Amino acid sequence: MDPHVLSAVSTATGIPPTVDLLRFDARIIQGETCQHVHLAVDGDTFRLDVTGDTLTHGPVQLIYLLVQDGRLSRQIETIRRLDEWLAGGHPKLIRTSSRISRLSAALRARDARSAGASLRNIADEMLGSGDWPGPGECRKSAARRLVAIGEQLVADGPRPILAW
Repeated sequence: MDPHVLSAVSTATGIPPTVDLLRFDARIIQGETCQHVHLAVDGDTFRLDVTGDTLTHGPVQLIYLLVQDGRLSRQIETIRRLDEWLAGGHPKLIRTSSRISRLSAALRARDARSAGASLRNIADEMLGSGDWPGPGECRKSAARRLVAIGEQLVADGPRPILAW
């Protein structure tokens, strides 16, 4: 499971705090067992897998599902960023440090791959231990994305990072 994809249960209790994800122009796709949500807020993106009440009928309360493993700190960081946005804030400082951490991880993944590391080793190092390749090959895909982002960063040079 990708550590940046949040799992949640939604309840239409009407008891605060509630959120209407549609006000953020969320893309919601109904899956077999849950709703897959892609949420873009002012350049920051979030992915959620939500079970429970439908998100398309108004405000719901989100209850996040966390697992105490190597993904926990990343999930908590993502929840904090999302909570700031949903509360109307602008977590620029959190997002900046998160972005730099992701870019740094991508460069380390690219360097590891260039040195001959397997995608599995990269996933274990960058994402923490877990099943390989993971449900739907999520860990393998995440490792590939990190390597690809690292390759692009090397190709583009420092200007895009510093200009941001």
